[in-house]
Order: sequence, then structure tokens, then C-alpha cells
Amino acid sequence: MSDSDAPEQRPRKHFTVLDSIAELVGQPPKVLLPDTDSEHGVSPMVDPGRAADSVPRGRANYQIMGEIARGGMGTILKGHDTDLGRDVAVKVLDDEMSKNPAVVQRFVEEAQIGGQLQHPGIVPVYELGLMADDRPYFTMKLIKGRTLLALLQQRKDPAKDRGRFLSIFEDVCQTMAYAHSKGVIHRDLKPANIMVGAFGEVQVVDWGLAKVLNRGGVADERRAKESLKTIIETVRSGPGTSGSDSMIGSVMGTPAYMAPEQAQGEIEKLDERADVFGLGAILCEILTGTPPYVDGDDRTVVQAARAQLEPCRERVQQCDVDEELKRLCLDCLMTSREARPSNADEVAQAMHEYLTTVEERAHQAELAATEARVEAAEQKRARTVTTAVAGTVLLALVLGGGGYYFVEQERTARLELARAARAERAEQVRASIDALHDEAFELRQVGRYAEAVAAAEQARELSSQDAATDDLRQRAKRILDQARTDLAADEHEQGLLAQDRALLDRLEELQYGIAENLDNAERAEYDAHFAAAFREYGVDLEADDLVPALERIRDRGISEEVALALDDWSRIRGLMTRFTDDSVIRLAYLAIDLDPDPVRKELREALLATDVEAVLEFVRPENLHRLPPGSIRNLSAHVWWRFPQHRSELYPMYDHALQLYPDSFALQVVGRNIYRQVGRWQDSLDCRRAMANLRPDDADLRVQFASALGLAGYATQSLAAYRVALEVDPNHAVGLYELGLTLQQLGDYAGAIEVYERALAIREDPEIHTDILVARFYLGEATVQDIVEALARPGSPGTRATYAWALVDHPDPEQHRPEVALEWIEPLVRFNPEQAFVLQVEAAVRLAVEQPEQALRALERWLPDRANSQMLTVGGDSFLRAIAHAQLGRLDVAREHYALGVAAWEQVSGGDPDIWVQSDIVRWRDRAREALGL
Repeated sequence: MSDSDAPEQRPRKHFTVLDSIAELVGQPPKVLLPDTDSEHGVSPMVDPGRAADSVPRGRANYQIMGEIARGGMGTILKGHDTDLGRDVAVKVLDDEMSKNPAVVQRFVEEAQIGGQLQHPGIVPVYELGLMADDRPYFTMKLIKGRTLLALLQQRKDPAKDRGRFLSIFEDVCQTMAYAHSKGVIHRDLKPANIMVGAFGEVQVVDWGLAKVLNRGGVADERRAKESLKTIIETVRSGPGTSGSDSMIGSVMGTPAYMAPEQAQGEIEKLDERADVFGLGAILCEILTGTPPYVDGDDRTVVQAARAQLEPCRERVQQCDVDEELKRLCLDCLMTSREARPSNADEVAQAMHEYLTTVEERAHQAELAATEARVEAAEQKRARTVTTAVAGTVLLALVLGGGGYYFVEQERTARLELARAARAERAEQVRASIDALHDEAFELRQVGRYAEAVAAAEQARELSSQDAATDDLRQRAKRILDQARTDLAADEHEQGLLAQDRALLDRLEELQYGIAENLDNAERAEYDAHFAAAFREYGVDLEADDLVPALERIRDRGISEEVALALDDWSRIRGLMTRFTDDSVIRLAYLAIDLDPDPVRKELREALLATDVEAVLEFVRPENLHRLPPGSIRNLSAHVWWRFPQHRSELYPMYDHALQLYPDSFALQVVGRNIYRQVGRWQDSLDCRRAMANLRPDDADLRVQFASALGLAGYATQSLAAYRVALEVDPNHAVGLYELGLTLQQLGDYAGAIEVYERALAIREDPEIHTDILVARFYLGEATVQDIVEALARPGSPGTRATYAWALVDHPDPEQHRPEVALEWIEPLVRFNPEQAFVLQVEAAVRLAVEQPEQALRALERWLPDRANSQMLTVGGDSFLRAIAHAQLGRLDVAREHYALGVAAWEQVSGGDPDIWVQSDIVRWRDRAREALGL
């Protein structure tokens, strides 16, 4: 074979696996599961704009999307595997660190440990590799959840949801038991390194300080001393919390949770029992609300090294929990490692037995209470029989002459029987009270406080009986007092949550309202509404002393939502006054103070400084992912009103934003408005569709969407949308009325009348009477004279225009009265020169009396707002223009407009023109055909 006959040799580009498979067998299917995420949302990125300086070498299927976290050794990036369609976490060693062989070796060991620990409680490592710039990386499962630390910090009381947290702790113990069975210790166990997912999954993370015990112990520690004498921030730890930050070097771990031998740097002694101490520290925080050492500064390391645990032990002892749980916690926190459980498996078993015992105690208490009631009834019956028999025997003995002796014997027997009965009754009361106490305790543990109070009140009532001891009475009182305290605290918390929700709902309502164009008077109203919403919540953001207000908002965990609302409030006030006004600046700085996020702070400061260039940097589509939807909405409003010369840049920004955040109702609201401003009707309609889908139970939104479909000419789709809206709210008067208009437009006059009458039964409206009369006129149930008389009665411009339209649109030409219609439409146009429907009717009337020049002028004024018309919207202007130009003899132009009208109608009729046969658009299409002689 000659060279010319050889197959062409093409350079092979960098393919993904799917590309390679496609070359062999054809394009394989790409399966993408729905992105359900967790209740906590997508994995947060502290800097979505920061991508890796390079990409994984030889892995074209990896896309780097942004930075999740940064520590002393490296960076956690969010990546996407396009072959498998999944997000991953990519841990990359920093450039300087990657030049240190010891650091690289530890980094590789971390990946190897994670890759070999196969357990549901440990984040799986997928791959180890090199970036294009030779930095090592490894990929892991991208965790979506919240740390145990964050969950614990949300509690108002350590007793709240204790049962849930103990269950999480048991999962942690089981995970560590598995790791210990593989000879691996974690050395940095703490709530910040435990992730809890939306579906109950619990994972121990951050194995960067892990140690493999069977390597002999000391060598790897010396390497760490020599090369890494720094403080490393883990993915979840941050500055300013020394006692809770991971440390590596001569002391490795987190001081607040560290075993004494670990804090003393006795690296040769570290084994599973160092992790056992960490487990005890986590349990301590679950039970008491704080870790063993709480100073939170450099002294924490000293406390840990000296094992200053007495305050911790006192806090544990004072907990209102079972003694065996206290004992387990304190055993794990023993200063001497020999005194602690030998590994996590022992802790896991003890924890499992405790939780099982708690469950069994609750069940046994219920059985005991039932058995006690049955036994008491049996004892009562037995005593009755014994008394009767004893009386008979006594009588016989007395009669027989042995009276005194036997009477005395019987009296002693009765006393013994009574004492036994009292003891038995006391034991039954104690057992019942114990069962009720256990029930109350368990109910409190799971947050069922009202039921706990009921159980405690039962115990208190039982303790008032004679058989109860003083100790039982005091114990019952303590349990009842605690249950009532818990109930009061829960009711208080529920009240605060209701206030939080009411404030956020009110702020959201205000924020969506101001998406529409407002004049200064309306802005002043919104300004007052914002101030009132916060006052009703119990804070005054315009007071001299703002500390109480800020503390209240921060304490409730709603700072970010409130800050976004303050962005809108300050913008409204700035537009109403000026942006340099002290009150505007004050609100802007409050938002910065409440929400310290660096990116949002940068945006707010740029807006405060009126730094147009910096603001426009955020507008660029490539920077949008740095902002949440609320900030994007605020940004776009500022650009629209303050920098109108840059409005054109908002449209590509929103095209990108709506792809980035398709589920953001706020962005869909703004997109609906800004697309409408430039005539992008379909895009505006898509935003309305998204709004209705995002809030499917909001009948108003569904009616608005149906109305928008109708105005865009999609009458049949509009019918379906109205019917769905009326399933949500069958008595929605506006929805019923507009459904009637759509039926009338399509020629279903009887159906329109039926719907109009349903709407009238809900709400009286003169406009509905007008449309009923017109529908009856089209059906032949009303006459031309009825319409002419109605025209002479007082009415709105829309009412008179509707009657005039009927006199030129009626399906039967014999019913047309264009001269009468012209007599009424001319004054309407003079007094309402901008009303779209009036202009449309004028154009039709002028054509009916053969005044094509005036008709074209009316069309020119109508077209900019034709989407506000109610009829003849599907290419209707094209048919009207075709008739006008035909009347003027310009047949070529008329044919062009006719073709445009037919194309528009065919597009929306969806291949099913039959439903349109009786519609107004078909009537005017046929008139255009007639004018053209087609």
C-alpha cells in the first residue's frame, strides 16, 4: 500500500472515557439523575469565582467549578465529573507545600487511608492524581450536610433533641470502631469533623491527621514536627477559635477535645484511646453544651496537657441524664489512658446497650403499669375472700372454747397481712411512678414536652397517695417542675420561631412588591412598611442604640435574610431621597454588619461608594455565581435605576442568572419585568410559567400566568392554565372572568356566559355584565338595539370600546353597525389616546368604514403595547394592516402582512386549527383574504 493509500492519521485529542466509548460503539446514553441535594442545599463555596490554577492532568472529564474551602496545606475545590454526571470534592495541595517531600508523603497517605477505609461513615476517596502543574490531588465524595457542631450550636438547651444527638454519636462510635479495627486512629475527633446529612447519614471527615498504628508510631510524627509547625484550618474550622482549631506539629489535634497524652506531645503513646478521649469529649458537648475545655485561647492547650477536667466532670455530673450515660462519658475522659475503654468498639457497644435499654425501659414501664393495675385488682379480690374465711374460722373457735388465743392469733395475722399489703401497695406505687418518670424523661428527650408534662402530672398525682414515700413525692415534684420548664421553654421557642417566620414572610412580600416600577409616593409607602415590619418583630432599626436589635437578629439565625431585605429597603429609601443620605448609609452598613460574607460585603461597599466599574464587574455573567439570588436582584435594581446607561447589560446577566438559579422565585419575578421592558414577550412568559410552577398552590400566580398566555395569543393553552388555577381556587373571581373572556374570544359564547355568571355570584362587577350582553349578542339572544342602548348608558372607556368592537366584529355582517361604532369610538380615542384596547377597536372600526390611513395610524399607536390588548392578539395587527393596505391598493404590502399574520396564527394554533374556527382572529383573517381576493 502506498503512502497515499494509507488511512489519514489524525492527532488524537484529549478524550473523556465517554468520547472513547463513542468511537467504538457509538454515543452512549448520558444518564443524569434529578439533583435532589439535601435539606441544607448545595455544597457552599466560599469563593465560587476561584477555580484551580490548573486542571487534573489527563482527565478531560473533570470540570473545576470553584473553591469550597482553603486551609494551611491546600484547597478543597468543587469539581464535576462529566462522564458520571456527579459533583466531587477535589483536594489539592498548595504550590509551596507540594515542593516539600514530607508534606507530599503525608498528603498521599491521607488519600490512601481514605481510599482503603470502606465504611458508610467515612467519606470515600475516588482517585489520586496530579494537576497539570504537578500538584497532587485526590477526589472525594462531595458532602452535602451540616456539621454536628453547627447542629449543636443551634440548640437553646443541651437537653433539646438529646435522643437524636445520642443516635448520631452512636453512629460516630461505630465508624471509629471500624477504623480502629483497621489499625487507624483519627486524632482530631470533634463535632466540626462530623457531617450529618439530610437523610440521617453520619460521616466522620478530615482524616488529615490520621495515623496508621502498625507502622511503628514515631517516624511519621517526627516528619510532621520537622515540616509542618503551623496551624491548619480545616474545612469547617475558622479563625478566632483557637481551642477548636486543628493543630499539627509537636501537638497534633484540636486542644478543646484533646487527650492529655496528645496535648503533652507524647506521640509514642498515641493509640485508639486518644480517639476514645475524643469520643468522650464529643459526648460531653452533647450532654452539657460545651467541650471539656472551654477557654477558647492558647490556655486551652495548657488545660488539655494538664488534664484540668474537674469543671468538665462537674458539668457532666449535673446533667439531667441517666447515670450510666454519665459514667460512659466520664470513663472516656479519664486522665489515665489505661482507665479508658480500650477502643471505639467498646464505646459503641456501651452506647448501643444504653440506647437499647432506654427503649426497653420505656416499653417495660408501659407493661409494668398495666400489670400493676391488674395485680392490684387481684389483690383486692383475694383480701375480700381471706377476710370472709377468717371470720368463719374465728366464730368456730370461739364457740369451741379456745376464744382468746385464737382471737389474738387472728389479730396478729391481720396486722401482718395489712403490713404486707401496705408494702405491696407502696412497691406498686413506686413502680408506677418510676415508669411514668421514665416515660416523661423519654418524651422530653424527643421534644414531646406537653406529653412529658402529662406523664409527670400522673406521677405527681400517684405520689400524693398514702403509700408513697416523701422521697417519691419530692422526686415526682422535681420531674414535673423540669417537664413544665421544658414545655415553657419550647413554647417560648415556638413563639420566637413564629415571629421569625412572620417577619421573613412580610419582608419577602415587600421585596417582591418593589420589583414593579414605583413612583416616590409608593416608595414612601414601602419605606414605612419596612420600618413597621421590624417594629412589629420587636426591633427598631432606626433607634440610636442598635445593639439589642442586632443581637436579637443574630441570635435567631436570620441575619442573612434580614440583610438582603435591608439591601432592598436602603435602595428604596435612596431612590426616594438620595443615596448619600445618612439613613440610607445606615441601613446599608447594618446589612454589612449582619452579613459578613466577603463577596456580598464587596458588592455592598461598591454600591455605597457608587463605584460603577466595580458594580459592573458583578454584572458580568462569569461573576454571577459569586452572588445568591437576592443579591443579584438587588444588583439589577441598582443598575436599572442608578446607572440606566448600563441597562442593556442586565439582559445577558439575567439570561445567565436564570440558568444559574432556575428555582429562585425572586429572580423570576424580576426577569418577568425586565424582559417585558424590551419586548421579549416569550422570555417574560417563561418567567411567569416558572413563577407559577415554583408556587403551585398560589392561585393568583396561576391566573396571572394564564392571562399572560392569553395576551401572548396562546388561547388554548390559556384555557388549560385557567382551569388548573380554578382547581386550586374554584372561587377565584378574576380567574373565572378571564376564563370567560378567553372562551368568548374562541367563539364559545354559551360557555363564556356560564363562567361569567359564576364570577358574578362571587363578586359584582359591571364589566362582567357588559361581556355577558356582548356574548348574548353574538349568540343572537340580544339585538343591535340592545348594544346601541348600552352604548348610550354611562360606562368606562373599556365598556364602550367593548360594545363598539361587537358592532364591527359580530360573525353575522348583518349585525354590523360601523357608523354607530365610529360615532362612539372617536371621542374615546380623544380622551384615551394611549389605551391599547381603545386603539385596537378604533383601527377595526376605521377599516369597517374604509378609512385605512386613520386605521394605520391607530395601529402604530397600539403596537407598542399590544400585549395589553384582550382580543385579536394572534397576528391580529398583521391582518388589520393587510386589510388597510389592500383598501389603499398596495396589494404587495398587504400580502406580506397577511403572510405574517397567518404564520403567527399557525404557530400558536398548534396544528389544531378547528378549535379556533369561531374565534375573532379567524374572522379577521377571512376578511383580510377577502380584501386581497384570495
